[in-house]
Amino acid sequence: MANVKDPGLGSNYNKKVDRFINEDGSYNIVRHGGLKGVRDFYKYLIEVSWPKFLGLAFISFVTINLIFAILYIVIGVDQISGLNNDYNDFLNAFFFSSQTLTSLGYGSLSPSGLGAGIISSLESFVGLMGIALITGLLYGRFSRPSSKIIFSKNVIIRPFGESKALMFKMVNQRNSILLNTKIKTILILDKGIGENAFNKEYHNLSLQLDIVDFFPLTWTLVHKIDKDSPLFGLSLEEIQLRNAELIALVEAFDETHSQSVVEKHSFGNEQWIENMKFDKNYRTNDNGQIELYINELNNLSPLD
Repeated sequence: MANVKDPGLGSNYNKKVDRFINEDGSYNIVRHGGLKGVRDFYKYLIEVSWPKFLGLAFISFVTINLIFAILYIVIGVDQISGLNNDYNDFLNAFFFSSQTLTSLGYGSLSPSGLGAGIISSLESFVGLMGIALITGLLYGRFSRPSSKIIFSKNVIIRPFGESKALMFKMVNQRNSILLNTKIKTILILDKGIGENAFNKEYHNLSLQLDIVDFFPLTWTLVHKIDKDSPLFGLSLEEIQLRNAELIALVEAFDETHSQSVVEKHSFGNEQWIENMKFDKNYRTNDNGQIELYINELNNLSPLD
């Protein structure tokens, strides 16, 4: 199989590159001089994990209320009517700020002075903008196409018929059915020759099956290592010396959400093993149903 053109990852390097894509699908690239400011922060808030997102939202809420509570204390809490005598000035100011920021307004607290009226009007505007922002972020997070496809920990090389084959597995963790699932695999190798030793060469690996109409179970991907394969004639040690990386690009239609989802995954050099086989992780029960055991995806057995 001949080399293919650079897929956008670069080919000329003077030092070893561990891998282009990390195991979690993120790029192993440190960016300098990239996009900064609000637009980049928006992307971060859309992609960050839910615990971090909710934590940042809560911290922002508390911080804004603290700022306005201090302002109310500076002008004097006597400009707020309905104060609770059991609370100190700070708590009264903070609770009033919380009600104003969220437009909640229980009615027990209200501005009674000009200064408090001006600050509460400003805070109401900030609150409206904050609610609009958080609503947009929540919509962006929920509407963002995502998949829960996971891959086997290892890619294996094993005997296959009269030759060998490269294999790995993947499964959809969600109950939704993925339709028209397509996969493309790219093999990256160091050239390993002289001063160009760390330059990269790229190969599209042909698979026995690269598209399925339905994807409710696990899918074992198989690349036959024949004379047309870039791995033909290479031992596992030689493959690892050339810093092999296998990238899988998956595209499917999610039936539940009626949208296309894309997933990428990388198998680094240390994840390549040989002379093992994947255990089957689905079987039929007494009721005639197929039981899929997702947690057995990485189970391996030695070859007989």
